Amino acid sequence: SKSKDYTPYRPKGLPAKLVSVANFKGGVGKTSTAAHLAMSAALDGYKVLVIDLDSQGSMTSIFGGQVEDEWQTAFPLLARHYGEHLRADNQRRLDRGDAPQPLDETLSAALEMTTSDVIQSTHWPNIDLIGAQLNLYWAEFQIPVWRMAARSWKLWDALTDRLEADGVLDDYDVVFIDTPPALGYLTINGLAASDILLVPVGASFLEFDSTGRFFDMLHSTFASIEDGENLAARALGRPEMGFEWDAVRAVITRYDSAQQGELAGVMQAYMGPVLSPHKQDYTALIGQAGEQVSGIYEADYRDFNRETYARGRETFDATYAAFKRLLLGVWRRAELERAAEMADEISGEMQQQRTPA
Repeated sequence: SKSKDYTPYRPKGLPAKLVSVANFKGGVGKTSTAAHLAMSAALDGYKVLVIDLDSQGSMTSIFGGQVEDEWQTAFPLLARHYGEHLRADNQRRLDRGDAPQPLDETLSAALEMTTSDVIQSTHWPNIDLIGAQLNLYWAEFQIPVWRMAARSWKLWDALTDRLEADGVLDDYDVVFIDTPPALGYLTINGLAASDILLVPVGASFLEFDSTGRFFDMLHSTFASIEDGENLAARALGRPEMGFEWDAVRAVITRYDSAQQGELAGVMQAYMGPVLSPHKQDYTALIGQAGEQVSGIYEADYRDFNRETYARGRETFDATYAAFKRLLLGVWRRAELERAAEMADEISGEMQQQRTPA
């Protein structure tokens, strides 16, 4: 029908929203949650990009990605960002009469690449992928070497700047970033780039305790970056920086109401609105999807009884519904802020026109 709009809400003129799924506790369903949210968003009509920053490559396997080496991962994007910084710094050195720092073969090759060179299509028409494989872990050793050579390089902005510069945020609606189970340089890049942070956590004491430590480390890590940058900014009279997400939510995954109800209640009381009230049940459908390296939305309903299939679908449909409410709220707030800014600009222009020369 021409009178109906079948596409989901998406403000025009605003960039894609980036969503990181992170926790340094393994086995909490981080990758499966990110994959199923990406599939749900694609089924809803959104154009989705999935970025796998975990060198284990589980997300890449789920979407059937083929990644031969680190040059088909996010690594060349980070390398190009550093290479551009070094090239600009060399120009300043030449202007002062100093010798430039050499660009090695890795940086020279990365400077010739863009994000489109590492994006590959998947068997999902609405989902594209930047994959990962074992060699991506090399970035965890290479990035600090670059940082030591150029202390002014803002390594945490590398992924953000490249996605913006290459127009990726205009080509997609939602970008999901699957981070490694550690707070390393790749995770810092993913978190710094994100608008929304999702933290899957199991309803067990060890996972709850570990997630609390994850939030503590997250705060201390980004606070230390802010302190170092703002110390220099104050000395130079420049605006200070601050990391901020539009929304942060923890999500209970692999939930068994018969065994974990009491602890889940304690977690909800302790974490308050940061913990999503929706709990992601663990069902046979989810277990088999993991064994077959696929998603529940790809499962054949004929392989399950009706109740098992319906319950498995229901829990992830509800997970996406809770996420979508969060996404739409973030988008709507950004839309209102942009409208307010435009109104202020128009008001200012009209005031200038009324003021006599």
